Amino acid sequence: MLLLDFINVGYGDAILIRDTEEPFTMLVDCGDVSVGNGGPDSKRIPASDYLRREGIETLDLLVLTHLHRDHSGGLAEVISAARVRELWTNYLPQESDWGRCIAVPENFSAGSRCLLQSLNIFLDTLKTLQAQGARLRLRSEHQANFPLTKNLFAELHTEAGKLRSRQEEIWSDALDAKADDQELQELDGFINNTSLRLSLRYGGHRIELPGDMYAACWETHDLPHCDILKLPHHGHRDALSPCLLEMLRPAHTVISVSNTRTDMCPHPEVIQLLRQTGSQVYFTDAVRGNGWTASAQAALRFQISNTQGLIFNMQH
Repeated sequence: MLLLDFINVGYGDAILIRDTEEPFTMLVDCGDVSVGNGGPDSKRIPASDYLRREGIETLDLLVLTHLHRDHSGGLAEVISAARVRELWTNYLPQESDWGRCIAVPENFSAGSRCLLQSLNIFLDTLKTLQAQGARLRLRSEHQANFPLTKNLFAELHTEAGKLRSRQEEIWSDALDAKADDQELQELDGFINNTSLRLSLRYGGHRIELPGDMYAACWETHDLPHCDILKLPHHGHRDALSPCLLEMLRPAHTVISVSNTRTDMCPHPEVIQLLRQTGSQVYFTDAVRGNGWTASAQAALRFQISNTQGLIFNMQH
């Protein structure tokens, strides 16, 4: 049986995946440092606390899709809750930089400061993971049919090679104390499209986990239909296009979003597109607006088995 828990970390991603037959446990992204206050209508929970609640002490695999803080900010707390055997990342600095702390200038823009904070969390955690004996792997090439267990297979996709090279240049400048606010803002503008994109297959079912990759970046491929789509970029308008939706035709779509955001997230046009195709739409947080209302839960759980197929329920 495969369990997929889309954890309600507020505005961020954290997806817990478990094959109960092997057993095998993986986490895709860690949410932010703080889940924030969602008010009485929210049941947000840090990814680390959710792991503890589920009794998980070991992660066989941890995937960081990219180094935006809403995906990687909770990394230090996660590794304090569970031992990590292997880490996949789209950026890995030289070992001599692990454990360093980069200055975060107060006069930099908010986006630039968040990136430097995320980098510092990452550097510190790399040193800790190294001491714990974890395998740290840079994933920069496409890989198909990667067996995670005897029943669970992953396809790893990377796009925007030039952007990933530029990302490395900007991070290198930051490590050399040469980064400026302008180039960090540049990175903040494209880092979503450097995301590691995962496609999982289990028992004839297909799950798409594209990080925050914009629709324009992966709709150029010939993509099969899927059962579950984690919508990229929290339902912003750039997350989905008619072309991408026509190929994927997800039976179920999960949007990881905050009930306190006021920036058209999720975007009404995105919800309309999904409903036109008959996809069942779920929100991790208790969002309301433009004809939709979502209930409060700690996580959205999908259960896939050979005998019962795909079943959905909420985790309170």
